[in-house]
Amino acid sequence: MFYCTVLWLLGWLLLCLGGIGFVMLLLESMQTGGEVNLRGVFGTFKRSYNLFFNIGLVSLGFSQLLRYLYSSDNKMGPLLRYGDKIFYIYAIITVYQVGFEIWLVGTGRMGSNVSLDLHWLMLFLPTLLYQGAKALIFVGLGKFVKYLIAAVKDSKQSSALKAAVQNNG
Repeated sequence: MFYCTVLWLLGWLLLCLGGIGFVMLLLESMQTGGEVNLRGVFGTFKRSYNLFFNIGLVSLGFSQLLRYLYSSDNKMGPLLRYGDKIFYIYAIITVYQVGFEIWLVGTGRMGSNVSLDLHWLMLFLPTLLYQGAKALIFVGLGKFVKYLIAAVKDSKQSSALKAAVQNNG
């Protein structure tokens, strides 16, 4: 259980750091009209907010899964109960990111110093491949979490039933 507690604390710390990085990025973007300095320590922090947030969520979910597997009570944490839906929402957000990047490349706001054909080849195609794979992975993880939780629930119920039969018999 020590491992679960440490993982839970690190997950919350990473979520907080991700939130702070996002707020820093948003405030700077609002103050400068969209120009954001991503150099230096604070730049790295602002660039990494999404990574902090994602790893924090995974850490919290994994700590809840371990607690659920090794504890005797059948109470699941909210990330486990809604884990599949969270992954599906992440997949939808990823698809919206692809649409936004199509708009950026199509309007010339991203990579404007190259020809339009190079825009699509150099900027959009790798992004499309990466984001497409990411969306499919999120959908797969959502399905995996849904079936994993159902299997663990069934296992806990059958072991509780066996224990009840042995106590009565």
